[in-house]
Amino acid sequence: MKLSDAELEIMEKVWELGAPVTAAQLTERLEEKGWKPSTLLTFLARMVNKGALAVEKQGKQNLYRPLVSAADYRADAARELLGRYYSGSVKSMVAALYDGKGLSDGELAELRAWLDEEVKGRE
Repeated sequence: MKLSDAELEIMEKVWELGAPVTAAQLTERLEEKGWKPSTLLTFLARMVNKGALAVEKQGKQNLYRPLVSAADYRADAARELLGRYYSGSVKSMVAALYDGKGLSDGELAELRAWLDEEVKGRE
C-alpha cells in the first residue's frame, strides 16, 4: 500500500493517538495544516479504500483504526525503496548514504553496533 505524503501525516497521527480515533481528534492534531474538515474526511475515506484504516460508525461519528502498524508500513516502504533504487542491495544503499556524507561517525557506530547484535542473535 502506498500512502501520499498527506495521508502518511494523517497515519502518523493515528498511530500516535492510538486506536480508535475520530476525525475531530485528527483535525485538532493537524490544525497547523489548515485543512478543512471536508479535506480530512476525503483523505480518511481514501485511506479506508486503500486498506490503511478501518472505519466503524459509533453514534454520529466515525472511529478510525489502523489496519497496518507503523513498523510494518515502514518496513514495506524500506523494502520498496531498496528494490527500486538499489536493486535490493543493502550495501549499495548504505554506500550511497556514506559516500554522500549522509552518515555521521556516530550513525556509523550505531549501525555497526546494531549489525553486531543482529549477527550475535543468529549464532
